[in-house]
Amino acid sequence: MSTIDIRALIEILFSEHALHVAYRERHADSVSRGLDRRNGLSFESVAFNELRVASKKCIDASYRFTPYLEVLKVKDRSSPPRIVSIPTIRDRIILTQLNKLIRLCFLSESKTRLASEYIRQVTDDISKFNDSDTWTAGLDIKKFYDSIDRVRLIKIIYNKIDNEAARALITRAINTPTVPKVYKSKEIGKYRVNTGVPQGLAISNSLAAIYMSDVDTPMLNMGVKYYRFVDDVLLVGSKDATARAAKSFIARIRVRGLSVHKEGSKKRHHLPLSQPFGYLGYVFRMPKVTVRESTVEKLLQSLAAMVTDYKYGRESALSRRAYLTAETYRAAFLDELNERISGAISGRRRYGWVAYFSQINDLSVLHRLDSSLRGIVARNSDLAPRVATLKKFARAYFEIKYRPNTGYVRNYDKFETTAQKLSFLVFRGQVRSDVALTPEQIVEKFEAYRERQLNAMLADEAIVY
Repeated sequence: MSTIDIRALIEILFSEHALHVAYRERHADSVSRGLDRRNGLSFESVAFNELRVASKKCIDASYRFTPYLEVLKVKDRSSPPRIVSIPTIRDRIILTQLNKLIRLCFLSESKTRLASEYIRQVTDDISKFNDSDTWTAGLDIKKFYDSIDRVRLIKIIYNKIDNEAARALITRAINTPTVPKVYKSKEIGKYRVNTGVPQGLAISNSLAAIYMSDVDTPMLNMGVKYYRFVDDVLLVGSKDATARAAKSFIARIRVRGLSVHKEGSKKRHHLPLSQPFGYLGYVFRMPKVTVRESTVEKLLQSLAAMVTDYKYGRESALSRRAYLTAETYRAAFLDELNERISGAISGRRRYGWVAYFSQINDLSVLHRLDSSLRGIVARNSDLAPRVATLKKFARAYFEIKYRPNTGYVRNYDKFETTAQKLSFLVFRGQVRSDVALTPEQIVEKFEAYRERQLNAMLADEAIVY
């Protein structure tokens, strides 16, 4: 059992004050909406009463979550969509605090890292190996989150957390069903599932890490380099050692209800280091570290779609937003396109394709992207005269990696005043220059627009998978 005074921790984390702080710091500006259709700003009018009641119920073990809203994320036409669960703002606040509780009770087991951190470590480690006697083995867990054994996971949690309120919150958070926007409450039973952890919750990654912790620990002592980012596993060592480690990993996860893709599939390999292999969207062709060709093509298709939308949507946009001129609309579009090239910074996190692939050393990829995109833009007669104003992937790589604060990469954290936010919205053509908005409305519109831009960059990052 945990030596932490969990009862005292719950009373602190789920006090009215703590919930209000979590709301203001993490969720007040959120534009995401759960089943109740409230975003962070609209929740403010009910926050006092909602969080007062929620605090009491969390502490006395009677709190229940609203069904999560189902959002489908499609990867490609050959893959089934991934279901992401969107909680209400109130539930998101509770889940934020619950994640703090889980991480405090499982300090070592719940640690998670960004994909870019793994790539940096892999790149550094592999450069020290001898190609002639080093092999790599790649494994991918099938339907990882959806296949987690809930009974086993809850048993792991209960073994360490001996508190009714904490247990009730965690169990209900896991078991709450995810439903489509339109559903009949009397039919909610058909949306309940008995396995898996909902994806998209504040606690999802922590719970998955806890579930895999007793696999990761012994794998670190198998005589190989072991890396696991969520469902993507890489082993580096001798031929025999990587084969043994792969076999051991498969056996360990099998008893936990998980499995990996079969040998011969694109998501599994066992190769000498002299042969190229992929991990987390990167291609290691030592000593070259580069990007899959298909990933480059998908990014260009995404950017080309932006240019096409501009071409065919310009007249409609100008008619709907009479306050825009052809010149101001073009300037706003080019600024958005430049932001997709360079990426952005928000909440001190770096977003965008270049930020994700900042560990490559094959800079020819960036120069090809620059050349191809310029060709795409030059074919548009309205944009062609402005080709010279396009930012460059090659420069963005150096700026976001070594000089992120020079201004080449947009830093949304620099927008501190409502005047700055309004000026940016006007420039981007989101509001009229003479519009009468309250400070709250300006902030809401700015946050909504920023989130749309960052989500587009996250989509660029996601194509690596």
